[in-house]
Amino acid sequence: MASVLTVDAPGKGASRDWARKYPPLVAVLLALALAALVLPSALHVPQSNPQTTLEYAPVPPSDEKTPPPANGNLSSLGLAGSSSFTGAGPGGDEGALPVDNSLLGGNKKTATAKHCVGNPPRQTEDPLSPPCVADFHGDNFGATYQGVTADQVTVLFYVQGFTDYTNTCRDAAQVTPDRHYFDLEQPAQPGEHCEVRVLRNWQTYFNDRFETYGRRVHFWAYFSGSGNSAEERRADAADNYARLHPFAVMTVADGQTYGDDYLDVMAQRNVLNFGSFLGRDEAFFNRYPKLIWGYQPSIEHQADLYSTYVCTKMKGPVEANFTNMPQDVGKPRKFGMWHTDDAGHPELQKLAAAVKASLQKCGITIAADNTFPEAGFAKSAHYAPTKAQTAAADFQTKGITTILWPGGLETNFSAAAANIGYRPEILVMGDQVIETETNGGFQDQSVWDHSRVISNVPYVSDERTQLCYTAYKEVEPDADDAEVRADACPLYPQIRQLFTGIQVAGPRLGPTSVDKGFHAVPRVASTNPMVPACFYDVNDYTCVKDAKVEHWDQTGRTSTAQQTPGCYRGTEQAKRYLTGTWPPGNATAQDTPNDPCDAYDGGYLINPAPPSTSDPTG
Repeated sequence: MASVLTVDAPGKGASRDWARKYPPLVAVLLALALAALVLPSALHVPQSNPQTTLEYAPVPPSDEKTPPPANGNLSSLGLAGSSSFTGAGPGGDEGALPVDNSLLGGNKKTATAKHCVGNPPRQTEDPLSPPCVADFHGDNFGATYQGVTADQVTVLFYVQGFTDYTNTCRDAAQVTPDRHYFDLEQPAQPGEHCEVRVLRNWQTYFNDRFETYGRRVHFWAYFSGSGNSAEERRADAADNYARLHPFAVMTVADGQTYGDDYLDVMAQRNVLNFGSFLGRDEAFFNRYPKLIWGYQPSIEHQADLYSTYVCTKMKGPVEANFTNMPQDVGKPRKFGMWHTDDAGHPELQKLAAAVKASLQKCGITIAADNTFPEAGFAKSAHYAPTKAQTAAADFQTKGITTILWPGGLETNFSAAAANIGYRPEILVMGDQVIETETNGGFQDQSVWDHSRVISNVPYVSDERTQLCYTAYKEVEPDADDAEVRADACPLYPQIRQLFTGIQVAGPRLGPTSVDKGFHAVPRVASTNPMVPACFYDVNDYTCVKDAKVEHWDQTGRTSTAQQTPGCYRGTEQAKRYLTGTWPPGNATAQDTPNDPCDAYDGGYLINPAPPSTSDPTG
């Protein structure tokens, strides 16, 4: 079975063994991890009293000379009147709609007073949270869209079923309660599934901290079944819609097969969709404008970040300088590409094609091209090393100094290359799996040492100091450590995006107001390695717009407690760059011995048994 990269909750694949590695303690702390949370940023507030307003909506700063905020561009939004939003969108947008409330329970209004922080104040300690609207009094316009009443916003979490959570839940043998609905406004039940517990806690946190204009965002969870077909996903969507008529749906473990079929049914019914959606092209988001919102960048944007780095930092006349073959140091670079043709990962095939097209435009030629048949596994019995051995020999024979690797975890190539004494430069495009500390350790270290990765993932100094971790502990101080990191934190960015959309939309909630709110977010570069740049370009529905560069150090450690050495060191303190803004100089020009180790570690997949009906050599 081909692997499928999970995105909303990395590492939860149906009927696969998932092993996670968490070092006993990651002790490296950066002072900026806390300081960045309170650094000031530009806030444009036209009203004299920002604590009470009839409507909240984002507007760009009026003074174009205002310096950008130090951390997080959402803090430069301001307040606006209800005239900002006019016109109807899909599904009766911003008009009163009949809504089936039979399953929605009673009126549950949110508290009016919000605990905002910072100077200028924000909703939460997160630099990507919106400016503070601590108190709301006024008309929220009642039922402005399906799943929206004067009191509630219904949101459904579609959770991948048929999954064993033994390795992440604090409770042993947590198999998903498939085909069940869970009303997360109801009290917790003894022995309930950890994913239900996690979502209920996030429901509490985000409702307490974000402004929702007199409405409470009401979470429901539904676990998919064990089937594996487009028909099952569509049947789930039809039932979910008929039961709840949600305002929005969020897929948890979006990598489950036929996930797009589920999304199609929901979008056709004008339900908003939020999720990580890693590995989707721009056409995917534009299929249903205003309805599909992704956290991770599109394939095209990933390809541009990667290819502009290659064209800026590695194209001649600069020469090979991070190869582990001394005889190649100083030679003109000759490029080869190692990428996957795994049918289970069409997104990685699209990424490779987009990278090739972009590189061709800047005059870079791929002199040798080889593929591997299975992506996403650190160890796999499905994929025998034959192809990797052939590829390594081909690259070596053709004098390839530099391997371009646009995503797709596998480890046979580095082992095969080491066996023939071939240790070229390697530049990887991260996919949230290949760039983890654990997976770097699975590569042959004599080949992988000094390899480089372009990654969208924010820098992590210590998983226990991440904003997601501290936010979750605010609700459940005694929460299990591994459960927070493995189950709660992967959901945090997407839920934050959902609540940000609700807040910047203002009281008249609907796709049009969400769209206008998100597209008013100014284009601002991040100055904090732990906080990505987040804004939405024209006809763009994704948040993250930048990346960092890291280089593998086989002797590095994220802490003294790390059992096996090896880490990715963040170049320039893991500084993040927008597309096309990479600094001049050869690839290693900005590296220093003091570049910090990144503690990001999403785990790894092991695919243990070869299929009985296919050629194990690939």
